[in-house]
Amino acid sequence: MLTTVVGSFPHELKSPNSFNDKFKNILGSYDPYIQAIKDIVLSELKAGVDIVADGGIRENMNMINYFSSNMPGMSIEEGTTVINSKIRPPRDDITINDIKTAEQTLNDFLSGADLTRAEKERKAVKAVVTGPSTMIHSSRIGAFYKSKDDAILDYAKAFNKELSSIEKKTNVKYIQIDEPMLSVGIVNMKIASEAIDILTKAIKLPIAVHACGNLSEIFKDLAEFNVEILDLEFAGNDVNFNIIKNNLSDLEGKKIGFGCVDSSVDAVDDKESTKKLMTDAVELLGSENILFDPDCGLGKLTYDNAYGKLELMCNLNNEFGR
Repeated sequence: MLTTVVGSFPHELKSPNSFNDKFKNILGSYDPYIQAIKDIVLSELKAGVDIVADGGIRENMNMINYFSSNMPGMSIEEGTTVINSKIRPPRDDITINDIKTAEQTLNDFLSGADLTRAEKERKAVKAVVTGPSTMIHSSRIGAFYKSKDDAILDYAKAFNKELSSIEKKTNVKYIQIDEPMLSVGIVNMKIASEAIDILTKAIKLPIAVHACGNLSEIFKDLAEFNVEILDLEFAGNDVNFNIIKNNLSDLEGKKIGFGCVDSSVDAVDDKESTKKLMTDAVELLGSENILFDPDCGLGKLTYDNAYGKLELMCNLNNEFGR
């Protein structure tokens, strides 16, 4: 099985220390996030992760405002995204430079890593973006839209430009769309599914949708999403295992991003409990249908515990013989 991450990871924004960075700082062009992305990707790789990501560090402003601040028709007022006019495509690429930084970090790591050819071929970068339903349900509607559903569909159409840029300008293995709002009971799942179709129109890369929380009320609808991967949490939400166990036929043709370490607990998970959960997943779904990852992002944890969770997951995955 491959291993991956979901999103955020603990990081530190460092002051410039090289001559070039100090000079850039004088000119106002130093970007502290670049080194932070490198540090995150290296940490993920050293822990043994196969498919890494940039850590969503610019989402410190939060996973909504980072994207909305680049979308015409959306603005940030007192820390909240507000939609005051028709949502239109971003004028410039949003995530491309950070993805390329992650890709270059991976390439540099592989050039010096003592890995077999097969092990190196497993390594890749994925892109992570916030989904339309989560974006709009986390925002405030101003005067233009009469309903959030209309705004969701417009956002999906507009943000398709960013996914097209990701596909054309990077070498990511797949694109993950984060939709944590799906399970909270306020999202129209038919609109959410339609929005994913619009968002990914003409995109040939595999698509994953990450959904947090208890799946009891949304699983049937979620399983019908036209995506290749459903990324779900199981370590901190044990009811979800029985849900997929009782509805296996609904998952035909899909892979599962299987959350096997609990991102809500700031301590490294129990080894034996985690091993049993991963073993149960393999027996139920088959090794060819699984990507192991944490339940969600690890950004709110201490570095040592976040790293420890990834290392535990990857070490246990190696015990399966890949």
